[in-house]
Amino acid sequence: MADQTQLDALEADEPQLQNYTSESTEAPAEGEEVRRPSASAPGSGTGRRKQAIARVRIVPGTGVWKINGRTLEEYFPNKVHQQEVNEPLKVLELDGAYDVLVRVHGGGPSGQAGAVRLGVARSLNEVDAELNRPALKKAGFLTRDARVPERKKAGLKKARKAPQYSKR
Repeated sequence: MADQTQLDALEADEPQLQNYTSESTEAPAEGEEVRRPSASAPGSGTGRRKQAIARVRIVPGTGVWKINGRTLEEYFPNKVHQQEVNEPLKVLELDGAYDVLVRVHGGGPSGQAGAVRLGVARSLNEVDAELNRPALKKAGFLTRDARVPERKKAGLKKARKAPQYSKR
């Protein structure tokens, strides 16, 4: 009986939870300053996707993109690819804060866009890992997509396509 009264007393002292969240970080209270990523340091990173390799340098600036000497719109006319390479900057709310200089070769447009996105994310991570890494990691931008084309096997027409079988 005494144990039960002690338990009741302990439970009364504990604060009751009012709400639940799946977020690991708590939102800042009102009046508390939110620390935004600063665009004060340069960074660089390498991105790879399929057969494409991109070397990316970011420097504080006005948001100018130069990919192999061309603008973003000239190099990636497809809007989907333009959005894909801009995603890491959008997630960190750094649109227009950095000039992005890219050298990319190999692969096709889709692979190159993926390589540039990984390179931009890695370079932003290098600038301020403590502040930028959690958001980039949660969005999946720091993970290298390891899928590559399967090699052709001997005796087959392609990687898996076998010659047509003829019974007679």
